[in-house]
Amino acid sequence: MTGDSAGPKRTLSAITLALFAGLAGAATANTPAPGSELARFQAYKQQQQSAFEQYRSAYLNAFDAYREAVLAHWDDAPLSDRHKLVQYSDDKRQRTEVDYQSGTITIAVVHQPDQLPDPAQIQASLAQLVQEDVASAQAADPIMAELDSAPGATVATPLPLVPELNQQLDGPEQDSHARLAQMVEDAEVNTRPRDYSAERLAALQAELKAQEQAALRELERQQELIALARAETPEQAEPEPVPASQSAAVVSQSLERQQALTTAYQARAEDPTSKQITTYRIQLPSQSQQKRARPFLPQAQEQSTQFEVALELVLAIMQAESSFNPMARSHIPAFGLMQIVPSSAGRDVREKFENSSQPPSAEELYQPDFNIRFGSAYLNILDQRYLRGVSDPQSRLYCVIAAYNTGAGNVAKAFNADGSRRLKSALPRINAMAPEAVYQHLLEHLPYEETRKYLKKVRSYQEGYAALGDTLRL
Repeated sequence: MTGDSAGPKRTLSAITLALFAGLAGAATANTPAPGSELARFQAYKQQQQSAFEQYRSAYLNAFDAYREAVLAHWDDAPLSDRHKLVQYSDDKRQRTEVDYQSGTITIAVVHQPDQLPDPAQIQASLAQLVQEDVASAQAADPIMAELDSAPGATVATPLPLVPELNQQLDGPEQDSHARLAQMVEDAEVNTRPRDYSAERLAALQAELKAQEQAALRELERQQELIALARAETPEQAEPEPVPASQSAAVVSQSLERQQALTTAYQARAEDPTSKQITTYRIQLPSQSQQKRARPFLPQAQEQSTQFEVALELVLAIMQAESSFNPMARSHIPAFGLMQIVPSSAGRDVREKFENSSQPPSAEELYQPDFNIRFGSAYLNILDQRYLRGVSDPQSRLYCVIAAYNTGAGNVAKAFNADGSRRLKSALPRINAMAPEAVYQHLLEHLPYEETRKYLKKVRSYQEGYAALGDTLRL
């Protein structure tokens, strides 16, 4: 199966599906005739733009509201992201944070100075974490609970949130309790006063600024999808700049959010109570990323075969995107192991392989099997459709990795002296280079530092999985 199965047809369906995210495309200079295909296309575009903007605003509103509730008790407010799962107790006075990159669990408690948390309370929290799986964590997610979306797929086999912890506690219940108690005893413990400082506020503001930049990059991706859908061939696609009104709307929304955060935080800073925060940092048993990948290996192997992409690449993308955290999310928003954006990669896969205009829901993308299928399919689209004009397979691989993060248009931009994102003008230069020269050029000229780092990481991870040879496969 290839990404070309839908063919480069200039149909209304192909054009409108490329616009599901709605943050795309300036109107044409000429007013279309009523009832024409272009008129229907523009009407659909406006409808979908409104739908997506409503979803994104609802997501950010839920995110901000929950963060403000957290800040009523804490001087910082980490929430779940790509590589961390963060859960708060119902009263917001205890926090459990699983860092999938560092292999640590941090349990923190807000308390009065003379009421240090009981180690038994920390042990009970670890025991509770053992009982959780992906489905239960998804159902308890306070941000996603505020959003209306389609029902998710069903997980056939419960997947533990922290496999390393579960494996450590196999065996008789009495022995498990003893091991939990030992983990708490060995934890790094720190107590500090709660401090609503300017530095902590700056860190929170920096997170909002990063969300703004991610949204602006997603606008570029949407423009690219429009150009690809409307072009006769991917090589002829030439994405237009993001309309100034759309960029301005994202920046304005970000400024409003930052001001609201500043106001709320300063109000908290005037709280006269002198509470403290005690953290227990627990190092999980050492486990390689290859072992962490193993629960997802059967599906990765199946989908890499079906969509004709290397298994090593699928696993490397998963590791770079989420550190194998099935509850990973970023605030574009993107969801799951391979960080699929419903309105771009998710929509693209649905169109090319399922002939559907319905983008995947967050609940669906949190399901590991579903997510791996969509991520593998999108790699196929990049390799066998959008970047098929790159003749050398190794050079194309480097371009695909970069494009997974930033889009094919920005890959083209790295090679075009005029800064355009047109593949047709970039291909001759790419194809004149040796693969290693293509790789080095991408590292030096990709528009975003994040993508340059991403390319290096994924290449390193892929080479590590490739070195395992047949032992990687089931």
